[in-house]
Amino acid sequence: MSYTINPDSLSSLLYPVSYRSIEPSAVVQQQIDVYVGGILAGSFLAAQTGTSGSSAVFDTNIQSFLYSDVAPVTGSKTSIFGTLDLYSRTTNTDVIKSVFCVSKNQTVSSAGFLITSTASQNSSTAYVIPSQFYGDDNDYNLSDFYQPSANPFRFLTTNNQDRRCNEDGNIFLSFVGRGVNAAQFEFWTKSGTSAVTIVDFVNSTANNDLYTISIGVANIFGSSAVFHSGNFPSNSSAYSFYEVSVGVYSGSYSRLSEKIQVNIEPNCNDNIDLHWFGKYGGAESYQFRGLIQDLQTANADIINISQPWSVAASPRANSFDKTIIKTNQRVNKRKQVKCNIPHEDALYIASMFYSPEVYIIEGGKYVNVTISNAETLTDNNRATDIEVSFEITYPNKPTAQL
Repeated sequence: MSYTINPDSLSSLLYPVSYRSIEPSAVVQQQIDVYVGGILAGSFLAAQTGTSGSSAVFDTNIQSFLYSDVAPVTGSKTSIFGTLDLYSRTTNTDVIKSVFCVSKNQTVSSAGFLITSTASQNSSTAYVIPSQFYGDDNDYNLSDFYQPSANPFRFLTTNNQDRRCNEDGNIFLSFVGRGVNAAQFEFWTKSGTSAVTIVDFVNSTANNDLYTISIGVANIFGSSAVFHSGNFPSNSSAYSFYEVSVGVYSGSYSRLSEKIQVNIEPNCNDNIDLHWFGKYGGAESYQFRGLIQDLQTANADIINISQPWSVAASPRANSFDKTIIKTNQRVNKRKQVKCNIPHEDALYIASMFYSPEVYIIEGGKYVNVTISNAETLTDNNRATDIEVSFEITYPNKPTAQL
């Protein structure tokens, strides 16, 4: 039973996750057991899909078994969203899963009974990540995101441009960990000199894991880690920007990934930090600055109640009798955001509008929200910046009920 998805043993749930086996012509169907993360996820019967000469061909797509086992999932924060205000490296086992199949041939006996073979065939092991497709992209290829197919390889983000971040900002970058065991941070002072810090990931390079590191100003300055050389500066006051990459360290550092530059900017009271599950299965982060308005709405079902009537007493109703009430009451908090962003960020921000998992940072904590009423131009050849507007909708607040 051979693995047939493209490009090799790493695939996205955007595409069929398919296996092919060539069997004797007497095989009419196969019993398929699907293992996700080493655990049996389900079984089904696969019918013959064609022939090759005198042999039977079975093409088996197990894509549907994977959606419930790969993040994001309801009721749980995906591990790509790391520790706030500290350096962290997380291994995202909920985002990437190993998968393989075990097949058993079934034939029809001379007496007309269906016979399942006791011999089984194990497929090769593959790995899947939950990338999502939306928009008009047509150039997506997982081979861009790992070694040795790409050199340098890309982080799992749609924003490969320079980032801006103030002292309170958190940024997370996700990547496929093939061949990677270290990160390099090069800090550039305002006077134009630089110092290099190399962080030890303390992991083997021979793995298919997916990792996320925190690279925001609030994450690294003054934080500790396991270092091959250098350390994180205690504060950012002397620096204008820094560059981040990941690679392999064996006595010296060799960069394998692209390089992301983070420009350090002053703190600003009118910005908000949003983090979301990105279209390539990695963490995305952005600081929005502009007009931010808080709103609150209250909705309920209105019920009219018949007025009480007493023959023995005065039949007149009191003005304060509860003859109209609200039930199923909901109080909802929202933020309206309007701001201008650079042209190169427009498509990146649009990816947040479609994300299944979005968080705003408030009080040093992740708060789950959704994005609604979102609108942005993705390009405008006559404008310096792009205007974007959207609403951040919070969960309903519990309220007292009659």
